[in-house]
Amino acid sequence: MRTFIFFLLLLVWSQQFVHAQGCSDAGFCTAGAMKGGGELSDTTQRKMTWGLSLTAGAGEKATTIIIPQLEGSAGIGKQGILDAKLPINIANGRLGAHTGIGDLIVTYTRHLYRSANRCQWQGTLGGRIGLGDASAGHKGQPLPMPYQSSLGTTDLIAGVSALYGRHLSFALGYQQPLLQYNNNGYVSSAIYPVASNDTDYFASRHLRRKGGLLLRSEANWNWRKWRIAAGPLLIYHLGEDKIALQDETDISLKGSEGLTLNLAGSLSYSFNKTKIDLLAGTPFIVRDYRPDGLTRAWVITIRYTHLKK
Repeated sequence: MRTFIFFLLLLVWSQQFVHAQGCSDAGFCTAGAMKGGGELSDTTQRKMTWGLSLTAGAGEKATTIIIPQLEGSAGIGKQGILDAKLPINIANGRLGAHTGIGDLIVTYTRHLYRSANRCQWQGTLGGRIGLGDASAGHKGQPLPMPYQSSLGTTDLIAGVSALYGRHLSFALGYQQPLLQYNNNGYVSSAIYPVASNDTDYFASRHLRRKGGLLLRSEANWNWRKWRIAAGPLLIYHLGEDKIALQDETDISLKGSEGLTLNLAGSLSYSFNKTKIDLLAGTPFIVRDYRPDGLTRAWVITIRYTHLKK
């Protein structure tokens, strides 16, 4: 417990020194085998679970992001789990406010292999299904991506993870947009001829995103019904994103390719049929240009899960 309290204090303290943040997680950080927490999905015993989570985050230019999310899973056969998550995004900032249903994430996770040295492997395949086109506005003006409830894409999500012994876990993930229908209309210079710090967000008109790779490693500790996990989370954006200018000319966004390095951790407590999770994260290395609106100075999530075996 003292270790995790120290970890949370470190996250809060670090905000004083990190000024250009961006977790840049388009969904696969918490999907299936790639999720944190220091444990693999229980594919052999779980029949069904349902849960609720509440995420709070600090976005660009003092934008506040609140995301209540409904979560559920069901066992498929003896070795698989089908997971689904449906969020509601609530954004409030200097340009206005917007609330809407977020993108649906559906994944299938299966136990793959257990080696003689106690290394367990799992694999995940699924997708993020965009339920909107990121075109929400406020008072007749288009809002930039930090306010949008959808990324305006449908993405492939795939990955594998390994739990080595009792205290180490690793995950590798891949996310690739397959369908792109982002119809965002924000270009600051077109809407605000004299852009100020309040109005000058990253341009995102008709954003076309590239894919990303994830690498997570965690150390975890168990004590009675408690579990603590923490470690680095790396996300590499695989290319330069594109937007369309007012004259419909497509341009590549320099600085949108590259690495984001986050520190993430979690604290879990399990009852007989319920589980409470507290998760936190903050970035330390970010890309220069982040048009997807996923920039976060910090993120904290509390999750309640009911287990039915």
